[in-house]
Amino acid sequence: MYKSNAGWARENQEHNQTSQQKMRLSSIIAPISLLGLASALPSVGKRGGGTCIPSGTAQQLVNDWVATLTTPSDTANMQNLLAPSFTDYSDSINFIAGIPLGSVTFPSPQAYIAGQGAQPPIALTVLALDAVTCDGVIAVRWVAAVGANIDEVKGISILHAVQSGSDCNAVGPSGWQLGQLFTEFNSAAWAVDIGGTCVSPAAQAKSKLRA
Repeated sequence: MYKSNAGWARENQEHNQTSQQKMRLSSIIAPISLLGLASALPSVGKRGGGTCIPSGTAQQLVNDWVATLTTPSDTANMQNLLAPSFTDYSDSINFIAGIPLGSVTFPSPQAYIAGQGAQPPIALTVLALDAVTCDGVIAVRWVAAVGANIDEVKGISILHAVQSGSDCNAVGPSGWQLGQLFTEFNSAAWAVDIGGTCVSPAAQAKSKLRA
């Protein structure tokens, strides 16, 4: 049957309107379907079993570790925080303490509590919590005021949390504890702040030239 130009135009317009309505409907239904699918998925577990460390628990674990430095007399906090297998590595501390580089700094919770607990409080401020992995590896940047505070000391610590219990929201034997600690910082600034001396090779060269 012959259709006029007006008839063809009207039919095309109706077809376009129907197509646009279908597209709008699909754009609404698709996100809703995806949302329903996502909500039905189980929470992601970590490799090897267990569940990922919650961000709030990771933050609390960092806070409790900072407290071992700012309030070293609180041994109850250290005992709750440190896993039985805890070890601490820091060539920065080893250099200052005269321990061979590459050696474990504190080989056990008891050694950490005895060593850190005997130190004066350190004014340490967390600059950033840069990363938290599902398995409990936490990267922290910090700055500390030590001794005479001639130079500020900046450092980086990597905390390895271990799941000791089933309560993912707890820090302690019933939940997450600190299993390993790796810390490095500006040991030259630290040495100067506690009354030591540290002269850079460049400064020594300039001193020789002036002499």
